[in-house]
Amino acid sequence: MPQAEQHHGREQHHEPWLERAIDRFKPQPANPPTPQAPSVRGNPAWEESVEQHHVVPDLTVRDVGLSLFGETRALRDRPGSNEPLHAARQKIAQAMINDAELSHQTGKPRNIVHPPMELEDKARQPRDVREAYESSMRAARDAYLSGHDPTGGATHFNMRPRPDRSNFKFVNGTPEGLELSTQSGPYDNLFPNRNAPRHTTWLNTYLPDENEKRIRRRR
Repeated sequence: MPQAEQHHGREQHHEPWLERAIDRFKPQPANPPTPQAPSVRGNPAWEESVEQHHVVPDLTVRDVGLSLFGETRALRDRPGSNEPLHAARQKIAQAMINDAELSHQTGKPRNIVHPPMELEDKARQPRDVREAYESSMRAARDAYLSGHDPTGGATHFNMRPRPDRSNFKFVNGTPEGLELSTQSGPYDNLFPNRNAPRHTTWLNTYLPDENEKRIRRRR
C-alpha cells in the first residue's frame, strides 16, 4: 500500500453505464430502449470490454481495478460496518478516476496509488482473495460507468485506524488539509502495516484542495 501521504483520485461527465454497454454490442439508434442490467452484468465479454476503456490516455478501467485490488486486498467485511466493503471500494475507485481525470486536464501530478496488481493463478487462490479481486474489478467498472459520483468529486483517499473525521493534513503542501468526503467502515485488516497499522480500518475519501476546486469550476 502507498505511504499515508499518498492518496488518490474523476469528475462526472461519463455517460450512464447502460448506454456504454449498448454501444459495445450493437449500433445505437437515435432513441434506443433502455436495456435491463442483468443482460450485461456478469457477461465476461462485456466486463472485459469495459475494462479496456481508457479513463485517460494512459490509464484503463482495468488498471484502476488492479490498483484498487492492491490497495484493499487485505480488507474484509465485518459486522457493524456502515456499508459493505464493495460499496467502499467503488468510492475509492471513483476517487482514483477523479484524480486521474483532473491530472489529465490540468497537468498536476497524479496521486500515487498501488501499482496495478494482477492475481496470478487465480483458480488456486483462496476464496476470499478471489472475492477481493472480483469485488475490486467490479467496483472499478461500476465507478467508471456510473452516472453518479458517491464521493461528490473526491480525488484522494486513505485508510485510518480510527473513525477520525478531521481534515487530512499535510497533503501536497496544503497545511489546512483536505476535507473529508466519505467514511466507510470499519473493516477487518488481515495484514496491518505502517500505513494501516491496526486490524480495524476505515476507508476515507477526501475532496480536492481549494486550488483544484477552482480549476474544476473554470471548466
